Amino acid sequence: MRLLKGFLVLFTVLFFISCSDNEIGTVDEAVEPDDEVFEDADQVQTDEADDTDGEPVDESGDEAIIESDNDLSNDLSDEVLTESDEIPDSAEMTQEDFMNSVEGRYAHYDIVAYYSDMGLMGVFKNLIISYGFTTFEQEDGKLKITDRFCHSEQISNQNFTTTVPDALTQAIIPDSTFMEIRQADDGSFTLYRPQTPTLLGIEYDDPYNTPLPESIKPDDPRLVDADSDGNPGVTVFIDMFNKTEKLYIARREIFAFEASLMESGNIEGIVIDNSEQLIIDATSLLLKNQTGEWLQFRGENGDDYSLSPILLVPIDESYDCVKLMQERDSFFPPNPAVWED
Repeated sequence: MRLLKGFLVLFTVLFFISCSDNEIGTVDEAVEPDDEVFEDADQVQTDEADDTDGEPVDESGDEAIIESDNDLSNDLSDEVLTESDEIPDSAEMTQEDFMNSVEGRYAHYDIVAYYSDMGLMGVFKNLIISYGFTTFEQEDGKLKITDRFCHSEQISNQNFTTTVPDALTQAIIPDSTFMEIRQADDGSFTLYRPQTPTLLGIEYDDPYNTPLPESIKPDDPRLVDADSDGNPGVTVFIDMFNKTEKLYIARREIFAFEASLMESGNIEGIVIDNSEQLIIDATSLLLKNQTGEWLQFRGENGDDYSLSPILLVPIDESYDCVKLMQERDSFFPPNPAVWED
């Protein structure tokens, strides 16, 4: 999964741009069922009723109207993983049954919410939306996941436009890994995708345990032209002050997710992101000399990932990146706006 998370550091440069007040749409956590309403039916004495010998009569006219929960595919701005949405009879499902239910190919959609406190310039906020494919297959009694990405978008509270070329997004190739399958006390199962730190625009030994350097020169031999545009690292385009600037970066993508298999067949959950980013060079000194650390927004207590949802929708082998983006609206909800405090 992961995706492109952080072309976010580039926003410290916007000394003359004030933060706009965008608001993320939310839905109520779980819609409570309406109270059951029973209307008294007229009692009609008949010979048949007299013959019941005290047995209860079925009042078929009485109905309880219960509103169903909205699932995550209707609105991803809140984490909605309710027991009523999960696969029925989970207490009777074995781990093998669960893996059989999960196995397959999925259209991938996730959002990571980032923020950076820029002091007097305020808090900069961004949503990075990533699209691609996730495949689950069984191997040696375990469930293996493979993620590949197609396209990414950025929504910001700043008055500028950032373009992330698809060549950059598609250059992110996380290692396949085995899922952790966790079983709750009630017998239900959930999925956890472990982190697989992935280098982008730079190469060195042991990316799983070695962070990015604090700084780097454009001619450093560790840098690679991952998007094949003739520049070191990968290139992001920023339209600012009526001019398109280029930012050259390297990244260490570090993401995981927790999710549940829903009754619909979708897999829905939240993303945990700890990605790192390094500025190599830029066409603007303002972009090159940035400060401020970009972090995933996790709520006031650091444990709320509801603004960083993931949605996987079953899909067949006929879909490639072009077809997926052409039919994007048939699989995924509209993108949200940047959240308000």
